[in-house]
Amino acid sequence: MTGASRDQVTVSGPDTWTFLQNLLSQDLDDIADSERRLTLLLTPQGKVDVAAGITRRGDDAVLDTDTGWGERLAASLARFKIRTKVEISIAPGRPATEDEERARIAAGMPRMGAELDDGVIPQEAFLDADAVSFTKGCFVGQELVCRIDTRGHVNRYLRHLRPGDPSVSLPVGGEVVVDGKVAGSVTSSAPGVSLGYVRREVEPPAECTVDGAPVRIEVIAPSGSIG
Repeated sequence: MTGASRDQVTVSGPDTWTFLQNLLSQDLDDIADSERRLTLLLTPQGKVDVAAGITRRGDDAVLDTDTGWGERLAASLARFKIRTKVEISIAPGRPATEDEERARIAAGMPRMGAELDDGVIPQEAFLDADAVSFTKGCFVGQELVCRIDTRGHVNRYLRHLRPGDPSVSLPVGGEVVVDGKVAGSVTSSAPGVSLGYVRREVEPPAECTVDGAPVRIEVIAPSGSIG
């Protein structure tokens, strides 16, 4: 899901890498030319503002994010551009096709506006595994994610939801019901596979219902977790 299907935000200028190193969750000090890493721009409260990939292109940084979120990323970065010599530009991507969207859901990759927003803690969607450095210096929102990593937990996790009938598409927003109690909700859906957040007390694999349909809750297999 990289490339033309995603918005691209280019940061250029002599302060580019110092600027981004101080803001983003990923350690960028040793990123090689043409290398792409996953990263997050968090809110000061440690929630997801924008998730992105970042690639070094010579002295420039190219950040790719979900279609429609490039302006949000550029605006959020610009808020920190005080006495900093950087320029920020945006190139829009194109919306994902139905096949690309189903492939994303099947791969367990969260999408901005569906699984990710400024109410989501990175660990809820397992973004800490690939997009957060716990050894670099300070970055925006670091306190919460580091506190959870060392001595805390989150109350829900992103899960795969598989209906018993592989032709069924679960309703987005549908309640995940386990033992008669609401334990989560559907965030993205395609025939035979969906994503949703489920309370941590529910250990996969587990059975549930969504709108009365039988559904199996499964762990998302590890993967490149953004785009």
